[in-house]
Amino acid sequence: MVCTNGSVSDGRISLSSGWEYALSEDDASSGNFKVLDDSYLLNFMPLVENGRGFIWLKKTFELNEKLCDETLAIYLGRITLVDETFLNGNFIGGEGRFPPEEFSAWNSARYYRMPKSLLKNGENVLLVKIWVDGEGSIVSNPFIGIDADAKNAADRENFWNSRLNLLFAFLMLIIAGYHFMIWIKSRAETENLTFALINLLSVFYLSVFFYSDLPFCLGNFMSFLTFQKVFSSGLPFVFPFLIALFIKTFLKEKQTRWIFYVRLAFLVLPIVLVMLSPSYLVLRSMRWIQIFLVPPLFYIIFVLVRAMAKGKNDAKILLLGFSPLVGFVLLDLLIHEVFAVYDFPYLSSSGWQVVIVVFLFIMANRFVNSKQQVEDLNKNLESKVEKRTASLKEANDKLSVMNSALEEKNVLLAEAQKKSERDMRLAVSVQKSFYSGMIPKFKDWDVAYIFQPAAGVSGDLYDFFYEGNVLEVVGLFDVSGHGIASGLVTMLAKAVIDRKFRDGRSKPFSQVFSEINSQLIAEKGDIENYLTGVLMRMEGNKVKFINAGHPAVYFRNARTGKVAPIALKGGEGSSGIIGIDGLNPEFKTINFNMQKDDCILLYTDCLNESRNVQGDDYGFERIQRAFALSPIKDSKLILEYIIKDFKKFLGGTEVKDDLTAIVLRFKGNGESVKTN
Repeated sequence: MVCTNGSVSDGRISLSSGWEYALSEDDASSGNFKVLDDSYLLNFMPLVENGRGFIWLKKTFELNEKLCDETLAIYLGRITLVDETFLNGNFIGGEGRFPPEEFSAWNSARYYRMPKSLLKNGENVLLVKIWVDGEGSIVSNPFIGIDADAKNAADRENFWNSRLNLLFAFLMLIIAGYHFMIWIKSRAETENLTFALINLLSVFYLSVFFYSDLPFCLGNFMSFLTFQKVFSSGLPFVFPFLIALFIKTFLKEKQTRWIFYVRLAFLVLPIVLVMLSPSYLVLRSMRWIQIFLVPPLFYIIFVLVRAMAKGKNDAKILLLGFSPLVGFVLLDLLIHEVFAVYDFPYLSSSGWQVVIVVFLFIMANRFVNSKQQVEDLNKNLESKVEKRTASLKEANDKLSVMNSALEEKNVLLAEAQKKSERDMRLAVSVQKSFYSGMIPKFKDWDVAYIFQPAAGVSGDLYDFFYEGNVLEVVGLFDVSGHGIASGLVTMLAKAVIDRKFRDGRSKPFSQVFSEINSQLIAEKGDIENYLTGVLMRMEGNKVKFINAGHPAVYFRNARTGKVAPIALKGGEGSSGIIGIDGLNPEFKTINFNMQKDDCILLYTDCLNESRNVQGDDYGFERIQRAFALSPIKDSKLILEYIIKDFKKFLGGTEVKDDLTAIVLRFKGNGESVKTN
């Protein structure tokens, strides 16, 4: 073989320049090649119509004297996607599969031996047929050189880009299996399950780098498009979801349901878009879809920072564990995108592997700490049990003494409770004896009343003063507060009212009321309870009326049916309250006449202030309306109608106050006077 004297650097013939290309098989076979600009070696896409098709590369070379007698090989580095390489028209090697069953060998460094029998004296022609689909390139620094040199270059590139990832994938598979077993043993520690899934899916993702080194061809099980959709484009969106889940379970952080659904949307939506891509060319053009990774990554950082703010030290370690991945991703962008050093191996996968290792150490540290705690517990269990037993015995002795004392107190409390119940029954019995029992049928008045104490003694006070069948006075009072104190004040007030009324028959009505107030203040002493009330004096059809701070009393005109509160012409219907020393209220008398079937309604504040389930008061308007709609000529029916309407409004709500109401219907004859 005749060799040239051309200079060759390091015994290599560089293939980084001097190529020609053709875009059809006819042009390639007829030798119709064009000069290829060296920059297109990194991206054949602009040369191929619609970014998809074949390109033929031709390189003419002569052997130099350094290579003339050596066993030679060609190193083409990584070729995207598929290639077939020919020397002087003879096939010497190829990687991947051409359409229609294409399968890329993008991460496999091309190393093909050049048999001496195929080399010619003078010019030799190297022809490389490459399939381009969404991407196409020769990203390394190819050369022809001594076989060992070319093989070493290919081995180095395969190690960094493929076999190192295969080694890490094997380790991750072991880690996944180990943590699956731990989770099966302890289902409550779900961080082991999520960590196992992260490792298992990392194995599948790393297969993108080493599948060419597997002893079987993945193309026998799926198409290259499906493989890229699932493993290369789809899996990256699963990792942020699982990592966030791992971090939250590891740090015992709770997650609201709506945040989970948002995270799920950022997982499902991009994967659906990826799976719908019709071709690898379209899939490659969907780089924008990686924007869906940004919010989940920010959420992971947010969770870690928030946990750090809560003082969780594990969050700091987890955050530092992510720093290698961030650093390697930035390095990849700088090396491959900024400086365009395409033959330099990608580091991002190594960054992720470092993150896995950091997580592994964190999990191992937690496991070791738990194991040490268990060992310490087992070692010191006996002494701790003895101390605990002694402590419990001491506590039980104290508890026994306390129980004995408590039993004695319970006995005393039970006796006090019985005495209190007896006293309450006695107070109720005494109070009932003070109230009017059966009242006669009066000559001029039809009277109906209801008296329902809420519990025990009542704070309501009512009374009728009469001679024979002539009704002279009706009183209704309400004592402030509840319980025995207010019940006692009602009995005291009844005695005072009864005495002052009988002694003051000839006195002005307002003076009688003032004397009742003064006497009550004097007799009740320091008791803070006060009264509101209404007192009415009847003389035939004439009525004298005083309201001392009590709810409005209503008058119904039988002729017009109109219902209105009894008040002075200025609208004032109430004087001051009773039983407060130093207040000195002025009790104003309202005089009015009754005519046949005119009615008066008196009641305590339970009626107007009781509330239904919605929290609404029965109120004065409802009282006035029910009074207006009630029957005309029977006081009992009138009262029953009002109480029925009241209970219907409450709808089963418990009445919590004493309820007293009185209806007075005038049966005699007399001229009715308009009330204001």
